[in-house]
Formats: sequence, structure tokens, C-alpha cells
Amino acid sequence: MRKTTLILALLLSLLTGLRLRADELYSYRDSVKNGYNFLLYVPESYADTSKALPVLLCLHGKSLVGHTLSLITKYGCVDALRRGRKIDALVICPQCNTTGGWDPERLMRVVKWVMSRFRHAPDRLYCFGISMGGWGTFKFAAAYPDRVAAAIAMCGGYTGDVTPLSGLPLWIIHGTSDTITTISHSTSIVEKMVKAGGTERLRFDWMTGLDHSILARIFMLQEAYDWLFSHRLSDPGRPVNREITITPSDVRGAYMTIPPGGAQKLPITNPPK
Repeated sequence: MRKTTLILALLLSLLTGLRLRADELYSYRDSVKNGYNFLLYVPESYADTSKALPVLLCLHGKSLVGHTLSLITKYGCVDALRRGRKIDALVICPQCNTTGGWDPERLMRVVKWVMSRFRHAPDRLYCFGISMGGWGTFKFAAAYPDRVAAAIAMCGGYTGDVTPLSGLPLWIIHGTSDTITTISHSTSIVEKMVKAGGTERLRFDWMTGLDHSILARIFMLQEAYDWLFSHRLSDPGRPVNREITITPSDVRGAYMTIPPGGAQKLPITNPPK
């Protein structure tokens, strides 16, 4: 059975790879029942059919809610890619259509849809969100701690049961000068996790002097992706990486870290049929 599954997966990846163009950003609308519309970035390395890629779910904030997918390119992973940051992963950027926040079940339907059609590493699903997307990251990680290899939640919050959050490497980042989503939203999560006794996989950084919107620059930093991709579900004990750091100075200078001359238009295109 396992051999048959592997053969089918290989055939699927070969057939899909024949239709895909490298380094493309595809638009998917009404593709996933009870899911979200989304953009999908397929990196150049997908042309190498021997390589299983990570899957990165990138969640935006409330200001980008709507029904126009081009709106979600204003900040986040797509903005980073267009400026020249290399992200060697299948990057899923859904658009939330309600200010009520992200629904983890709808998000997982999108993730499963992509995973069923694109070659990927099954133990390397990650979530990276800011503001309302930070809230969504907490929800998604708490709903699927055994599916998410690692997550970064920036200037968000969470009011649910924190116990599941201890099951995966989680990095909480918040600015001390945030007046939109105050830092108390994140500190309360840490306090609850400490009280529950589940912080061995938790990291948190309070960015002194940084406000809400500037944390979007973290999407530009290579360190954020290196940290996420350093984790796998198959890691014994699933330890958290504490060696990679991000400082307020790193955030302020994030745009300067992207190699010059790497910017690309990366237009939104229709998916291959």
C-alpha cells in the first residue's frame, strides 16, 4: 500500500510539474469548497521533481480583508518575494473575506487542497501571520498542533485553550509600542502557557520601541524563514530552535538585508489547466 501511494504521488508530481512554470504566483478563486480564495507561489526549485518542498501558510491582517486577491500582496510573503527575498517553499496566501477573523478549518481545507495537488514534504507545514493573521496563526496552531511543524505569530492574540500550543515550536513576537493590538494580548498567552506548564517549545520576543505595522518587515528577514524551516514534525521530541534570533535593530533594517538586484515583478497568473 505504501509503495502504491508513493508511486501515485510521484506520478501526480510529474504530471503537475509538466504544466507548471517555475517561479510563478497563481490565483485560485472558488477552488476549495468552504475554503478561501488564495494565491499560491510555486518556487523555481519545484522543477526538480526529486525535491519535496515545505508548505508555508501566510496569514494577513484585517486591513487586507476582501475579495480582491491582489490586495494581499501589499505586505507579507508575496511582498517579500517581489522585493527579492527567496522563499524555497510552496507559499499559500489566502484572503480572508470577513473581519471576523480566520477559521482554522477553512484554512486546513485550502492546505489539504494544495497538498493533494502539489509535491510537498508532509512533515513541513508552517504558519506565519501578523495582526489578525497572528490571531489566525494561534487558532490554526492550536487546532492542528500535530500537523504544523512550527509557527510564528506576530502582534496577535488568542483567547482559547493554550494547552495545544505547547505541542509545537511557537515563536510569539510583539512590539512594546503597539497601540492597535497591545502587547498584553501576547503576554497573557505566555502567562497562561507558563501556568499550564507547557513552554519547552515556546519562544517569545517583545520588540522594544516597535509598533504594530513595522513588524510586517519581519516577512523580509531570512532569519524568520530559516527558523521556521529548521523544524520538522519528524524531529525527535520536536525541540524549538533557540539559536536564530531577530532583534528590533534587525526589524528596522529589514529592507537592507535583501540582496540588491533581486526584485521581481512576479505577476499574478491563472493556474495551469
